[in-house]
Amino acid sequence: MDKICSFLNQSVSPYHAVKQVKEALKVAGFQSLEEENLWQLEPGKNYYVTRNESSLLAFSMPKEKPLYYHLCASHSDFPTFRIKKAKKKDAFYAKAEIEGYGGMIHTSWFDRPLGLAGRVIKKTKEGIFSVLIAPDKNVFVIPNLSIHFNREINNGFAYNPQTDMAPLMGLDQELSIKKLCAEAAGVAEEEILGSDLYVYNRDKGRIMGADDSLIGSPRLDDLQCAYATLHGFLASKPEESISVYALFDNEEVGSGTKQGADSTFLTDTVRRIASALNIPEAE
Repeated sequence: MDKICSFLNQSVSPYHAVKQVKEALKVAGFQSLEEENLWQLEPGKNYYVTRNESSLLAFSMPKEKPLYYHLCASHSDFPTFRIKKAKKKDAFYAKAEIEGYGGMIHTSWFDRPLGLAGRVIKKTKEGIFSVLIAPDKNVFVIPNLSIHFNREINNGFAYNPQTDMAPLMGLDQELSIKKLCAEAAGVAEEEILGSDLYVYNRDKGRIMGADDSLIGSPRLDDLQCAYATLHGFLASKPEESISVYALFDNEEVGSGTKQGADSTFLTDTVRRIASALNIPEAE
């Protein structure tokens, strides 16, 4: 229970979830592959490959010629808010403009310490690089209005994320998300070419219940499955099959991206494994 809480606490974006999985695979002796390189696969060895840094496929090769594949799958994304614009016009507060991502429960986001996490692309003298960021700071809050402003709130209310749920950054109108990103990435603001940023709940996963049998945490959907399938996969001992662990991004919005479950990522990888082992495709 403590280990899954630690995984959930550190997986604050799909990129960070994949990073956690990569670290676990490396400890287990898995070798990294790149899609653009030639693969030289060996029987009895273990490998993994990523796409967009937010999806990952890992596989274990049996020592003998495999007869079939065993596959388990989950996804690295979860219901959250994405940063649409770094600033939202407001007369009193510094705000971020957000859009909902996935099927979330809006009321669970109010009055929580919210953080900023994701990926920035930076350009330096050495070249263009991707950097994951997650400043250790309660950057945002989405406050509930006092009940005096809406006496009927407990009878149900349909929240509009664009008008009712803009995250507050503070009172200083000059507060800048880009500046926070630059500080976290260790570069000047003008060196940031682009970003993919998320708002996340900074509440920690914890063990609950009088008998310690329950767990409560943000991002249980779906990172509990990502964690469980990963450790089931690592515990497997392939003899006649190739064991495959799939962690896809964008399931929350339909999987139709280059790194989603409906992309070519799995098909491409399975075909390359078969090609490396001289296994002909079925007609």
